[in-house]
This record gives sequence, C-alpha cells and structure tokens, in this order.
Amino acid sequence: MKRKAAVKLDDLITEIEIQMDETLTYINTQTGEVITLSREEMTAAEDEDLLENYPDWQRENIEQAIKIIEDEDEVYLDFTLRNEYHEYETVEEFIETLNKSEVREELFGAIQGRGAFRRFKDGIIEHDVEKQWYEFKEKKVKDLVIEWCKEKDFVLKE
Repeated sequence: MKRKAAVKLDDLITEIEIQMDETLTYINTQTGEVITLSREEMTAAEDEDLLENYPDWQRENIEQAIKIIEDEDEVYLDFTLRNEYHEYETVEEFIETLNKSEVREELFGAIQGRGAFRRFKDGIIEHDVEKQWYEFKEKKVKDLVIEWCKEKDFVLKE
C-alpha cells in the first residue's frame, strides 16, 4: 500500500546529510512534511515536562514530539537513517573509483587515523576531484533514500 502523501526527495537527502546524533527525523505520512526534533525535545515529551519550562520556539517542537509519541495511527514514520549511511565507507568507495593510482593511494593514506575527513577534503581539493566527490556522495545518499522509500511504500516527488 502506497502512503497517502508524497515527500520531497531533496528534503530527505538534506536530512541525511545533516542528521546528527542528537536529532531524530520523522515524516508525516499524510502531508509529506519532514520533521526534525532534538533528543531533548523527545525526552521532554516522553517525560511530560511542563511546556512553560521551555522557550516558545521549543514548545512547538515538544508539542510535535508529543503527537509523534502518542501516534497510534502510524501517521509519523521514523526517518532516522544514521545506521544506514556510513560516510567513511562512501569515502572508501569513492576513492576506489578514481582512475589515477597515485591519487587513490594518497587519499587512502589520508583517511587513516584522527583527522581523516579533514585530510580527505584537503586531498580532494588538491587533486581537483572535489566536484566528483560531491556528485558521488549525492548519488549514494539519493540511492539510499529511494531504496528506503520503496521499502516503506513511500511516494517520492522530485
């Protein structure tokens, strides 16, 4: 059964790219709205904290979190894919696609140890493959989102 509302592909891609450990993302299956809440807001909703203890902007989010927690009709779908997307693996896959072996070797060396992502980004700029990296990464994330939506019978709109 396809879900009622379509969700924008770009909204979901953006969510994966900015998801942090302290945020949770949900999709309203009736409207297609993408909702991002902090763990603090979800905890406040679960603990039934007094809304007066929070600033106005955060109260709205906590009220939204309460709706999600109390959702018995499965209107809200969890879209927290941090366990599905692994940027380090994507970096390795990208490096393997590069034609020049010396560039591959240098970038594989750059991603070892602390500061790997900074050195990788410096390396892709130095070797003029930064645009290729972002195109590769975007396709990888897009493919992940499309596959997830298919599994959940969710309609996407471009």
